Amino acid sequence: MKSDAYSAELAAAMEAGFIRNRNTGEHCHSLADAYMASLAESSLPEEVEEREEYDRLVAWSLEKRDVSPGEVVRTFNYIRVKAVRVAMKVAQRRGDVGQHEFL
Repeated sequence: MKSDAYSAELAAAMEAGFIRNRNTGEHCHSLADAYMASLAESSLPEEVEEREEYDRLVAWSLEKRDVSPGEVVRTFNYIRVKAVRVAMKVAQRRGDVGQHEFL
């Protein structure tokens, strides 16, 4: 499968999950990971910058915290939704998903 077609399929699936619940990014964290990874060969300056921001957010979401398990989950989800929004903005700019005002 051509990588652009693969990226577009990932973006469509990510968009569908994100539209269902844009507050939690329902079922689209891993799709966002795969979508951003599918763009790894892109050398466009804005995509390199957005990929770095995405990677920074994902790393931050995985940092160990000395808080209750419930707080860890809430913090993880909050940060990962921010990362998914970055991936959605990239997909939107590339034309892989529709235009969404809530991004």
